[in-house]
Amino acid sequence: MRQARTIKRFQNCWKINFKTLKSELVFDIMDLMEIGADIEALEEVLDACAETVLGCLSVSERSDRVAALTRLTAKLGAVRVAAVMAADAVDVGALNDQRNTANHVASRTHADPADTRFDVRIGRWLNDFPIIADAYASGALTTAHVDKIRLAHNPRVHAQMIEHQHLFVEWCTSCHFRDLDAVIAEWLLGADPDGAEPRHQQAATGLTVTPLPDGRTRISGLLDPLQAAALMGPVNDEIARIKTTEDNAGVSNSLRRRTLHAVMNLIGRGAARPNGTFARPRVNIVMSQRVYEDTLQWLADPVANDFPHLDRNHIDSKCEMIDGTPIHPIYALAATATAQFRRLVYDAKGRAIDVSIDSRRVPDWMRDATLVATNGRCANPVCDAPFEWLHADHIDPYSHTQHTRLDSVRPACGADNGWRGNDTSRGQWETPVDWEPDDDFDPTLVDDLEHDHPIRVAYELHLARQRASSLTAA
Repeated sequence: MRQARTIKRFQNCWKINFKTLKSELVFDIMDLMEIGADIEALEEVLDACAETVLGCLSVSERSDRVAALTRLTAKLGAVRVAAVMAADAVDVGALNDQRNTANHVASRTHADPADTRFDVRIGRWLNDFPIIADAYASGALTTAHVDKIRLAHNPRVHAQMIEHQHLFVEWCTSCHFRDLDAVIAEWLLGADPDGAEPRHQQAATGLTVTPLPDGRTRISGLLDPLQAAALMGPVNDEIARIKTTEDNAGVSNSLRRRTLHAVMNLIGRGAARPNGTFARPRVNIVMSQRVYEDTLQWLADPVANDFPHLDRNHIDSKCEMIDGTPIHPIYALAATATAQFRRLVYDAKGRAIDVSIDSRRVPDWMRDATLVATNGRCANPVCDAPFEWLHADHIDPYSHTQHTRLDSVRPACGADNGWRGNDTSRGQWETPVDWEPDDDFDPTLVDDLEHDHPIRVAYELHLARQRASSLTAA
């Protein structure tokens, strides 16, 4: 009955003019829902749903509940994608000094920014496929269904995929998920029989490097036949050489371990200069002198001496890779057999003593010091860029100051570094305390402050810099 009245009101407004029509429609919408009330209502319903006593449900009721929640999850995913796209269209990152929507959401919710970037990709792709978007919004397709179709898309089949949207929806709602790959592959074979390799196959070819919580790393991947042949030929030759060396030394290792050693040897020889040196260290280990000495004592007598205390946040207890990955001290000691040592001196708060460098290029030792201080992470606290993407970023742009100082350098990923440019209003993330006393500052007041008070810490740093400058001048 209400729907009939709304339609009649719409017809009457159409006869009057557009301005009146707009007023009537806005009036109806505001009567039904205030801004933000839908989110509050959704949260209330979800809270009530979470409080349901599941133990009282029968087997069939539990089955119905799981199936219904799966459909609702798909609907909520579609709503979130639409919201992310709307936020991305107005550059919400500018609200809290972030370069994109993903970092903005991460800074407010501590969520993984990769999830928001994925939603943006899904939303942009769905703009060309309204039938698939409607099925997604209704809960008939899940996010995984949409992504599987998206990965099969390429420019050569774009027009045909738009024409066959209804077929993809039908296949996704009638086939088991595990069978979709075969169905989509068959469609691609007909739509693009002589085209390039489909995108989803290209994406599957490659290596994945996954750091584990204990500091180790898992490597997995998939190679095409030519890549496999190009890799395994040299690896098998190196395995044979390693096996001969082991036999002569009376040592026996598994084939799996010899394969690892063979790959590492080949990588090392490929990265070396003609004279056997390297442009950059292959491995950087950060180990406190106290940890080094305590480890030696522990190895000499494990009963009488305690295992060295490790704490990544304490300058005297560090034992980690330069990207912050913790490692066992035994690994670090083994590396010292062939390592070159570089000494970095820090103050009591773990801050490296500054040495000014009048050059735009940040020297390696200074870059390493900033990486140690931030555990190999981008200075933007919500950025999830990998260690390999980090640059040395001037907090005060070099074009403004014409100098490079340790207290004005921090690691930043290429995207954040480029986004900042010379604009000092961007990237104002929290930085280590740096304070120079005024001419009328009374140093006797420092003794009355707590040991970790920022002014006291800064003053001690100032004195350390004076001592370093006097030694350099001498």
